[in-house]
Formats: sequence, structure tokens, C-alpha cells
Amino acid sequence: MERKVKYSYEFKLLCVNEVLKKNYSINSVAKEKNLRISNLCKWISFYKKVGKEGLLPRKNQYYSVDFK
Repeated sequence: MERKVKYSYEFKLLCVNEVLKKNYSINSVAKEKNLRISNLCKWISFYKKVGKEGLLPRKNQYYSVDFK
């Protein structure tokens, strides 16, 4: 079963680019897009650390019975 993704990759990238490349404030982008400032800050952090791949949805990890 996959995790439900609330925000698409394209939407996250758009928001991050508005802050980093267009120099909009985090507050104004969050307010305009109707999302939490903390989410936008996390996306920016992931983008700075990993690049565009940091905005992709994560897969659930499955562990074997032996590992558990």
C-alpha cells in the first residue's frame, strides 16, 4: 500500500522555486498557496540537501520478519 501524497512533486518544486529563485518570502508563498510554513521550510531544506529528488514522495520501508 502506498502512502497518500497530498502535494504533488510539481507543486512542491514550484513553491521552492518561488522562494529560492524568485526571492519571494516563505510567508507569502505559504499564504498564497494555502499551506503550512513548516511544510515549505522542510521542502526547501530537502531541496538544498538533495536537490529535486528530495521533493519526490518517499516509499514506505518494508522490513523482513527476521529483521523485526
